[in-house]
Amino acid sequence: MNIQITARHYHASQQLHQNLVENLERLSKFNDSITGVHIILDAGQAGVGRAESILNIADKSICAHAEEGSMGKAIESMLDKTERLLKKENEKLKLHKAAPLVAAAAV
Repeated sequence: MNIQITARHYHASQQLHQNLVENLERLSKFNDSITGVHIILDAGQAGVGRAESILNIADKSICAHAEEGSMGKAIESMLDKTERLLKKENEKLKLHKAAPLVAAAAV
């Protein structure tokens, strides 16, 4: 998995990078086909932290945004939203399977 972290108007420490990488690698248990992740941290306005994640899965992209009072809260919220979106995507894949031919013939 290719992980890219961009910080705008903000200096992200090495420890923050390591924590983000660990959390993002944990997301691979929800979907094995994640090819790349781009994290954007933005502190453009005073007192507002924005975090955005863009996950590239085999055939689509999943995007999650969060805006909170501090950067730490924004990152946590963004990771939670990303996890929920991955779970939702897995459920979509499971629900869209075709019905068995025996059941379709009976109807």
